[in-house]
Amino acid sequence: MEPAYEAGYVDTLLLLWSPSMRLRLLLASLAFTALAPAALAGPVTLAPVSFSAGFQTSLDEDIGVREGEILREAVTEAVSQALARRGADLGPGGIVVEISIIDADPNRPTMQQLVHRPGLDYGRSLSVGGAELSAVIRGADGAVISEVTHRRYNTDIQDVALGASTTWSEARRAIRQFAAKVADAYAATGN
Repeated sequence: MEPAYEAGYVDTLLLLWSPSMRLRLLLASLAFTALAPAALAGPVTLAPVSFSAGFQTSLDEDIGVREGEILREAVTEAVSQALARRGADLGPGGIVVEISIIDADPNRPTMQQLVHRPGLDYGRSLSVGGAELSAVIRGADGAVISEVTHRRYNTDIQDVALGASTTWSEARRAIRQFAAKVADAYAATGN
């Protein structure tokens, strides 16, 4: 009498070598081969996010320094997540991504603006907002591999009235779109 597990073992082997299973194995191998370079690429370093001189002046004199840190964190988080989705290994060394916030405008008043302009109301005061950002992707040798720029602002106040629930609603949308562009540029480098 044959043990029952041997019959199951033979059936499994036959299933593994069926034409449909061989095709699945081939496709899985091709997918792994296509994705392996990104997963095995060297580390990617995000340099600290910088501000253009004009935007720094705007932070100091109007918007508030605190808001710059909020935007810096939003950019760092969005770009880190977008690069990770593309298989980048975030860490020191290798490729360096240098990001700069060129300009950003809030959809609702910032804390500093509310303090300095008592007529503003956080709940009812709206403005056209958005952001402009740029990035330079450099190889380990410091050579420029790619450059990315992105600019998005509300086109009119109706856009704001329908969707600006936070101070930086449109700027955050611009940041997410910019992060996707940076990740695409990274992937296009073959890393």
